[in-house]
Order: sequence, then structure tokens, then C-alpha cells
Amino acid sequence: MKRFVPLALLLIFYIVLVALATRRHLWHDELYTFYISSAASFGEFWKCIQLDNHPPLYYMLARAAMSALGKTSFAVRLPAMVALSVASLCLYLLVQKRLQSAAYGALAVLVFWSTNAFYFAAEARPYGLVLAFFGLAMLAWGRGSVLALGFAVAGMMLTHFFAVFFLMPFLIAELVRFMQTRKADWPVMCALLSPCVIPFFFLKLRGGEVFPPAFQAGVRKMTSYYYWSLREEGWVLLVGFLMAVLIYRLRTREKPARTNFSAVEVSFVAGLLLLPIVINGVLMFRHGAFFTRYSIPTLFAFPLVFVVLLAYWTDVNRPAALAVCAAIGAYVLWHEGKPIAKHSDFARVYPDLPLVAASGLTFMEMDREQPATTVKRLFYLTDMNLALTYAHASMLENLFATTRQCLPIRGHIEPFRTFVSEHHRFLVLGTPSYAEDWLLRYLMAQHAKLELVGEFPSESKDSQLYLVDF
Repeated sequence: MKRFVPLALLLIFYIVLVALATRRHLWHDELYTFYISSAASFGEFWKCIQLDNHPPLYYMLARAAMSALGKTSFAVRLPAMVALSVASLCLYLLVQKRLQSAAYGALAVLVFWSTNAFYFAAEARPYGLVLAFFGLAMLAWGRGSVLALGFAVAGMMLTHFFAVFFLMPFLIAELVRFMQTRKADWPVMCALLSPCVIPFFFLKLRGGEVFPPAFQAGVRKMTSYYYWSLREEGWVLLVGFLMAVLIYRLRTREKPARTNFSAVEVSFVAGLLLLPIVINGVLMFRHGAFFTRYSIPTLFAFPLVFVVLLAYWTDVNRPAALAVCAAIGAYVLWHEGKPIAKHSDFARVYPDLPLVAASGLTFMEMDREQPATTVKRLFYLTDMNLALTYAHASMLENLFATTRQCLPIRGHIEPFRTFVSEHHRFLVLGTPSYAEDWLLRYLMAQHAKLELVGEFPSESKDSQLYLVDF
């Protein structure tokens, strides 16, 4: 019975954290999931799902949840909530068995939640599901369960097109095992590789997309991934680690016992840490964009490395692990409990003027969150040539052109030239420095009169409101 106590405590803590995290509104990408999954008919659903360029599994799970619970943000996020709990359970079981310590299993989960992995517990996108299947694959591979491994890999392939890359840690570890034994494990290799055909049944290449330099894959993106994964959490982990080791070493003067880890285990973790570099390298040749979530399984590496080092330096000391659990748990609770900015009210701000969202992301979010009186004068302006010239970007222009039929948008999407021929004075909500937005940069280049009305903070990325005379 005692072995279930840590899991029960983690589950309660997880529910509290998820309740805090789900206060966020549905952002741009989640809205695509929401609208596609709530399509009126299955035929319409299947037609729209192909426009988002993801395999169908998350959308199907979200559609099932929304059919049962209603068309709410909770329902569309429910598969992600369940998925991250599964990923966390797999990590707990993996570490608990390897180190023979429930405290270190719980610590691994809390370190996992302190990274950006926990963000995907409340995001209606496929990445939480990727973590769940990858966690299942790690557990099945470690325990030699070929059928479970094949199921987990197939699940990944049905969830994200980059899942083929996510097999790299397993393949590196199997190569190391082969070099040691000179014997290939063909059932395991079959379980890993045979599901790789699945994505090709759903893949539809979207050609001609242009991304701004700040989004494109490159060496800077390789290194910034690790900063993104930890950021301020890195200091919390470092301080917790040093305090636990220091307290333990002051209590005992003996040298730490060596906890042996095989070359196969080490190579697997090394493969996880190499994923951002490899994916970036491939995308560099295609001049594609790299977003940190594209290498999301790497987030498993940080808790694995952390607990192994702590176990090494403290002889798998239980009080040391519990002390760090308390510190990291307090940090995670504080981080998720931070206040969330409320949506600004634009009703009294030049109510007779059109309100233009410079970013397609902000436009989508305002279109859903703002009252009808604001949405009636809400615009997003399109111009492919200006987008390419001033932002070197075409993705949002293409998306709105091809997916608007699937989006029940209340606001107005209008060509820029048509809009300015009718409106010479208007408001623009935007951020001039944001890489993908072109409108404010173009207006500045044309010496249009821009007056900063003020800051209007919200959950959306834009807060600066400008009055434009053009």
C-alpha cells in the first residue's frame, strides 16, 4: 500500500496544477484544434483536419471528448491532460524501478513538470500526446515488451509527423547494444521501424511557405532549445541539487557509492539530448522553421539526468530526494499559480474606428474572446507581397486563405489595399518587433502617422495599440 502513496500525492498535485494551467484562454493554434474537432459532420471534420497538416489522432480524441462533454476549452484539452499524466506515470515507473526508490521516481516527475513539459498538459495540440506515447515507448523498451513498444510507436506516428525523428534515441541505444553483443534484436527493431509507414498515409506537403529568419532552423536554434527547456527553472534545479548534496555530504564523510549505468542507458539519454540538433540540421537544408516543441521528447532527458546525478552524489538518499521534491513542488505551484492578465476592453477606445490586429495569432484569439461589439470592428489585413517584403513570411497568409472555410470567424479578413481604400484612419494592435508581423513595419516605412494610444495587456502576445492616419 505504501508504494501507492507517492502516486496518489502526485495525482492530487497534478489535478491542482492542471486546474491552474487551464485558466489560460485557447490560443491561436489551439483554436484550430477546437474548430476542426467541433465540425458539424464527420465529412467536414475529415476535410478540415487535413488543412492543419497533422496526423489525425489528437483531433479524433478531442472530437470524442467534445461530443461527450460539450464544445468547451476543457473538453478539447482533456486528451492533453490525460496524456501528460500518462507520460508522468511512465517516467515515475521507469525511475522508481531503476533506482529502487519511490522518492526518486516522484522527484523525476516533479523535475519533468518544472520544465516546459507541463505547459502541454493544458494545450489542445498533439504534443502532450507525443510525450505520453514516448513515455510508454521508453517503459516498454526498458522492460522488453515488444507489442507495447510497437503500440506506443504507432501512437506517436499517428500524432506527429516528426515522430520518425523521435525514434533516434532508441536506435542509437540499440546500435550500442549491437556493438556490445554483436546480435541485433530484430523484434525490437521491427516494433520501432514498421510503424514509420503510418505518417505517409496522412502527409500532405504544403509547399511555398516562407518563414522569417527568426523562426528558421539554425545553430542558434540548436543551443536556445536547452535554454527554452529550463530557463528560470534551471536555477531552481541547480540550487535544489546543490543544497541536497551539501546537506548529505555534511552528514556523511564517506565517498559516494558508484551507481552503475550501462552504455545503452547513457546512449539513450544522449540521443534524447541530440534530438534538437539533428532536427534543426535537417530543417536547415529545407529552410524550414524550427519551434522548440518539435523536439519535445528531449524534455524527458532533464529529469533523467537530474535524478541520476542526485542519486550518484547522495547514494540514492531518500531524505535528500524528498527535500528537493518539496523545493521543486513549491516552485511549480508558484509558477502555475501566477496571475493571468485579463482581456482588455476596447469598447470605449475610439469606438467608431476599425480595430486591426497586426498578427493573425492575436486576431484569432480576439475573435473568440472579445465581445460582439468589438469583433464587429475587428480586422486582419492580408497582402502576400507585403508580408514577404516586410516580414519574409507567408505562413499566416496561406493559412487564412486555405482554412477559413473551417473557421467560424466573426471578424473581418480583408485585403490590405481594399481596406485602406475605405479607411484612412484606424487602430492597430500589434508589436513592431515581432518577426512574423508586417503591417506596422510597412506603415512606418511609408511614413504613416502612428500615435501610441497605450498598453492594453492580455493573454495575447500584442498589447500596444496605435492610432494610424494613412
